[in-house]
Amino acid sequence: MTWGVRMWWQGGLVAGLLLAVAGGAQAELTIPLGESGEQLEVRVIEPPEGPSADSPLVLWVVNQYGDMAGPESVAHALARHGATVWMVDVMDSLFLPRSDVNVRNVDGQAVGSLIQRAVEEDRPTVVVAADRMAVPTLRGMRWWQERTNDPDALAGAVLIFPSLYRGAPVAGEEPELFSIIDATNLPVMLFQPERGVYRHRLLDLRERFLQAGSDLFVQVIPGVRDYYHMHLDEPQLDSFDQLERVMDDPAEARAVQALPGDILRSIPLLAAADHPSKVRPIDPERTTPVDRQTGLQPVEPQEAPDFELIDLEGNPQSLDPDFDGVQIVNFWATWCPACVEEIPSMERLASRYPDQLKIYAIAFKQSPEHLREFMQDFDVSFPVPVDPDGKVAAKYDAFAFPSSFLVAADGRIHYSVNAGIIWDTEEVDAIVREVLEIEPE
Repeated sequence: MTWGVRMWWQGGLVAGLLLAVAGGAQAELTIPLGESGEQLEVRVIEPPEGPSADSPLVLWVVNQYGDMAGPESVAHALARHGATVWMVDVMDSLFLPRSDVNVRNVDGQAVGSLIQRAVEEDRPTVVVAADRMAVPTLRGMRWWQERTNDPDALAGAVLIFPSLYRGAPVAGEEPELFSIIDATNLPVMLFQPERGVYRHRLLDLRERFLQAGSDLFVQVIPGVRDYYHMHLDEPQLDSFDQLERVMDDPAEARAVQALPGDILRSIPLLAAADHPSKVRPIDPERTTPVDRQTGLQPVEPQEAPDFELIDLEGNPQSLDPDFDGVQIVNFWATWCPACVEEIPSMERLASRYPDQLKIYAIAFKQSPEHLREFMQDFDVSFPVPVDPDGKVAAKYDAFAFPSSFLVAADGRIHYSVNAGIIWDTEEVDAIVREVLEIEPE
């Protein structure tokens, strides 16, 4: 059966659905997971007038943080556009703690079973996931592909700012993708925020999908950063007309307003793409997350990339090639709690070595106006240069935020850290003194 000739029909809710009325037609659906006794609890959100014969079915895999106002609002907007939305919180259904490692360890059965049940509805079907949930979603798509005789029954996956890496490596080292990327050959639509953390890695990611045989579609969302559709404090279940009043960032409000239409327009594109019946092999060595590296880590000394940026005072900032002390290149952002938390201890460290330490707190893809207002709450002696397009962070291969690099007098990076730390501890102080002993070349 192909998408071009399939007639879409919704015969109503199956027996066993529990109906509830709360502003629109909603229901609950239980999907068993094999013989384990586990099951998925699915919330069904239908159009106000009920689904039409050819209305799409959107499988929304809830982010690792659980139900949030933004995704909930987008789901209801999709229903107003005529789609039926099945929302499933995999972590909650499987009674898993909401940690990065647990999300990345979820296998494909849960999402695959969701797809398997959904395609029985015989409607245009797409699965949607964001951030780290993209990994178990792709695994689920492959799990289902391995068991179906009709790979065309699922249009494909829509991934919103997906995090497809095994975890944060030592700062400055290249991160490694999960092997599911190289084993995905069903079609994928990727929504990449223009100001997102992984924007500069998009071409490499696209190449990996294409090499695997996946028809990959990419849409760059202008002017926004990651999590843009999650920045709603209160659900907007009836209309998106007031988004620009309730969201701080007008660009994010416009992007959220456009998201339901973006998702629905993706379905025919994905459906028309190639849907191979044969699954690709998966590398078992790259299926598990890597251990997160914390604290200052020694690295193979390498030349520190130079930069030319303007700080909040309008002054040019760059590495000083003649400085015989330690220079710390720190990448941070106001939306990153760990970044903000480490600022006071960084200032305390700077005060210990006023003539032997320079710190450059480089703000990643942030506006000077916002930064000036934000920094009024901090009293710092070091400059805050602005990296407006993230190009300097990309030169340093900054993967996580904050990321910091200790540059010795020889102009080379000797230590790095890809997490927030307390900078005025005895351990950090000992490392700074060690690096101070390195002679200029």
